[in-house]
Amino acid sequence: MEGLILAAGCSSRFNSTDNAFKKYLLKVNNSNILSYIITGMIKTGISKINIIASKISNKSKYKQILLNSIGELGIDFKNFKLNIIENRTPKRENGYSLFLGLNAISSEYTLLSMADHIFSENIFSQLVMNYHRYDILLATDPIHLKDPYKLEDATKIYGFNSFITNIGKEIPKYNRLDMGAFLLRTKAIRNICQEIKLNTYKFGVTNVILLAIESGLNVSYFDFPNVFWLDVDNPSIYHQLKECFRESSNLHPFGLFPQKHTFYKDKKEKT
Repeated sequence: MEGLILAAGCSSRFNSTDNAFKKYLLKVNNSNILSYIITGMIKTGISKINIIASKISNKSKYKQILLNSIGELGIDFKNFKLNIIENRTPKRENGYSLFLGLNAISSEYTLLSMADHIFSENIFSQLVMNYHRYDILLATDPIHLKDPYKLEDATKIYGFNSFITNIGKEIPKYNRLDMGAFLLRTKAIRNICQEIKLNTYKFGVTNVILLAIESGLNVSYFDFPNVFWLDVDNPSIYHQLKECFRESSNLHPFGLFPQKHTFYKDKKEKT
């Protein structure tokens, strides 16, 4: 199983005039949002992680920034491969990024995450443990805890008997929220992406899921009723993220406690 992280968005709600600005590199404790997501995948046993990003002037420098940040979380990054894939047309939206990523993946299954969703537990490992050869297994919030989420901005889901029958931001009837983490059968979903790509310029992951449902694939959900999570869409939510996951809090991103002595710092001292 390989990991795939979609990080080619333009972060427009942060009102940045700098094309190099990446919201997923915003600081959280002693690391950043994206590095926590990568670390969650590594802790799940993923040894190769693909990141779809946009506007990268120096891939080597970009990769080293991430490796250093992962090291700050106590991870020995020698034992996994980080592959950076550039999306040169991010305006085609995250469905196209998914297509680019799946084209580079050779494993039968793919663990997929958005680059700006963060969780109080490692839901990746729980998805893997509860996977039963579905074509798509999506992490969902059954909306038992409605705060602090803005329901109007969330992608809604209607699920019944473990299967998803509808998904979208504007659907009239829903009973769950999309948490932005998935397990996919690589080849089946790559074929769905290819079909949409041939007919549509802009398409999202939601469009891919909808076509998978229409095509008769097994699209399932797994509920995480007690996991605190945030989709870091704007500066206000980022401020809330820092408050919720501050070092003195009993909540920690992916359940990872702050490191007092990290692998990366120890390595620097030895050298």
